[in-house]
Amino acid sequence: MHHSHSHNETPIEKVGFYLSVICAIHCIATPVVMTVLPYLGSSLFHNHSWEIWFIGASVALAGALLIADYRKHHSILPLTLLLGSLAVKGIELLWTGEQYEFLTGFVGAILIASAYYVNWKAKASCSC
Repeated sequence: MHHSHSHNETPIEKVGFYLSVICAIHCIATPVVMTVLPYLGSSLFHNHSWEIWFIGASVALAGALLIADYRKHHSILPLTLLLGSLAVKGIELLWTGEQYEFLTGFVGAILIASAYYVNWKAKASCSC
């Protein structure tokens, strides 16, 4: 069965959604990769400057897109989910540290991906 969307996602929205999904996969895969392939884990997958850039870009992109769409459909849930992802990252930075980074990163990325999904649904159901 072919599923077609009744709304049009812009290419940048698709990029943002897939970046958050890749981030979730990264957060789950890092502990496994670091255990099995220490060289890759320490040099590529667990590079803090790369993570900071990736998280910053993902949140900035999501924020810009979700705020622009909020002005059209007025659904606050996508922005709430995005703020939830920031709260999870804040909890990691302030209280849990790297001990639970794989879990907080995964939850944060899932929240951003969910924000995109809910936003797409809100756009589809409005006449904006």
